[in-house]
Amino acid sequence: MEVKSICIVGGGSSGWMMATALVKKLPNIKVTLVESPEVKTIGVGESTIPYFTAFIEKYLGFKEEEWMPFCSATYKASIRFNNFRNSSSAIYHPFLSEEESQYNGYDWAVKKKLSPDTPIEDYYSSYYSAYHMCKNNTFSKDTNIHYAHHIDAAKFGEFCKLQCPSVLHIQDTVTEVVMEDSLISKLKLKGSPEVSADLFIDCTGFTALLIGKAYNQTFVSSKNTLLNDTAVVCRVPYTDNKLEEMQPYTDCTALSAGWAWNTPLWDRVGTGYVYSSKFITQEDAQIEFKNYLADRYSEERIKGLEYSHIPFKAGRYKKAWVGNCASLVLSSGFIEPLESTGLALTAFQIGTLISSLVGGNSFTNLSRYRFNLEVDTAMSEVHEFVLVHYVNTNRDDSPYWKYISNTLDIPSTIGRERKHQSFWFPLKSWECIELGFEISGIFTDSLAHNKHKLEDEDFDKATALCNVNNTLRGLKGHTKSSTESFNSHYQYLKERVYAKR
Repeated sequence: MEVKSICIVGGGSSGWMMATALVKKLPNIKVTLVESPEVKTIGVGESTIPYFTAFIEKYLGFKEEEWMPFCSATYKASIRFNNFRNSSSAIYHPFLSEEESQYNGYDWAVKKKLSPDTPIEDYYSSYYSAYHMCKNNTFSKDTNIHYAHHIDAAKFGEFCKLQCPSVLHIQDTVTEVVMEDSLISKLKLKGSPEVSADLFIDCTGFTALLIGKAYNQTFVSSKNTLLNDTAVVCRVPYTDNKLEEMQPYTDCTALSAGWAWNTPLWDRVGTGYVYSSKFITQEDAQIEFKNYLADRYSEERIKGLEYSHIPFKAGRYKKAWVGNCASLVLSSGFIEPLESTGLALTAFQIGTLISSLVGGNSFTNLSRYRFNLEVDTAMSEVHEFVLVHYVNTNRDDSPYWKYISNTLDIPSTIGRERKHQSFWFPLKSWECIELGFEISGIFTDSLAHNKHKLEDEDFDKATALCNVNNTLRGLKGHTKSSTESFNSHYQYLKERVYAKR
């Protein structure tokens, strides 16, 4: 089908990212964006992963010194998970450089096997410069890690909007989706002329106005494995502690019925509590969240904060592209935000959609099939990776954690030995999480090809331990020393990004 015109339904970050990418990559296509003034966005601060950073450069062409100040953005080198496995654990998912991606975790697995009391922090400090930046609250691109950002997603959408004045922007509400021969022919609006297009893109969020309602696609829920379905969010202003609190990582802390996040932006901290309404009421969740904030920031500092509760559904529609309608996150589906993949999945779908338009001006049945296959694969990979953060918990201090420990459905793929790179998470990412959460079998998997040596009575374990300690000491010295001269994250931003602000 030839595509001369595209209509994006819904604004926000996903809609305007899509519009900007189309303007940049397919300038000959007429783009219209219909955005309802009745739908409000809530920008509390969102965390991203390196894929999103690469997307900005490749598809949007934005320069950091321009878009980051507009969006109150900061840098991000890692994610930290507190109290997930037990009530006192801290586990990291550091981002890594090309050099660090080649480091073999086998040596540390040997050390852990021969010296079981070795803490997980020893693993992170041996292999990842990002870990040392997080521990010391510093940052620099000089490590060449694939870094990410914390951003105000609503402001990012506004910035994208400013970059594409050629897009016809209609601020109105869709009242009817008109179908002809299983295709959307036009949209009727409340107070504007109807809109026709060759291809429609659903960016209406969980409403899924086109893919869910007009096309009546089946929604495949993930609620049996991903329990969380609501978030209570707020903004915490800085006082005189910006230097200490502007951390270069997303901080996630497990609570009684989910987990709380902290994403430090330039002008404030975005924070929220993602929880399961099956295990806690909205009122009790807000009370628990306030107690968490009071412990973290003080009672005085959180007085007067405004809270919003946002329901969401984990899962995805069976097909993200049907007929002449493609959908993006959140309309196509959503995996809970524990690994900060929301904006990255949106970016992935935008790139996949653009590459699906043959010659930049048409699509076929094969185009749709490949788009749906790639989106489904991406969602499945993210789903499984997020689930790994829960399944080996020792917590049983609340009904929520007892359910996860004893009743939660676990796919057969969890806990297997991983030999192949996935698109979304390299093997080192799986290694970080599976070692950190002590997923059953990970040490024997890592040691499988030499396991018989470790169990041989004649095997010199003392010598082996000495050798791996020497190797790890050298690696740790390298990763640590490479970050020792770095300025604080705040100072780095102030000098490199916000100097003119």
